[in-house]
Amino acid sequence: GDWDRRNRLKVYQALSFLLVRDAESASELLVEGIATFSCSELCTYPEFITYATVTNLLYLKRTELKKSIIDGSEVLQVSKEIPVVIQLANTLYDCDYKAYLHTLVDLQPHLVANRYLQPHVGYLLRELHVLAFQQFLDSYQSVTLESMAKSFGVGTEFLDVQLSRFIAAGRLTAKIDKYGGVVETNRPDWKNARYQDMIQKGDLLLNRIQKLGRVVDL
Repeated sequence: GDWDRRNRLKVYQALSFLLVRDAESASELLVEGIATFSCSELCTYPEFITYATVTNLLYLKRTELKKSIIDGSEVLQVSKEIPVVIQLANTLYDCDYKAYLHTLVDLQPHLVANRYLQPHVGYLLRELHVLAFQQFLDSYQSVTLESMAKSFGVGTEFLDVQLSRFIAAGRLTAKIDKYGGVVETNRPDWKNARYQDMIQKGDLLLNRIQKLGRVVDL
């Protein structure tokens, strides 16, 4: 009926979003389709759960991730068929960052072998790295590179390079004190964030008013 067609359409739309690397739009539709999936002509159910898990790790809040993915009954039913994907979600949720990075290495060949995910392997792995680094840093105002490297099971030089790259790209809200060997987070609190947003919007409005004034003068 109409209900079944709507559910099938959501799956088609989700995979279309996935193909064009709109992971956020795909993630919403994928998690909605976990309980109603019936498009076996597009992919197997374990593959669908893989897409739902990988994309929703990037966007779901911890409470929703626990409810919909980690403890989801449909996900648990196919967990033995996709152990690496399940382990990725569990290690991230448990903040076991060393195991998480090892699992990312194990995940890569599965992504490469998948027709929908293969074109986006580099992007997905980068985003999954950023996700873990940001989650870790969210717990600290400052932390030593040595301590963070130990938590992730990597060398300090490797971590320094990785963090510097993501910080420079604006992906991590932190800075590195190379002399002190410390990573400092500089997340604005919500009041400051709203204040900065208000100033930015005020500047834009002022610029538009000034442009309009020049047009009127002409």
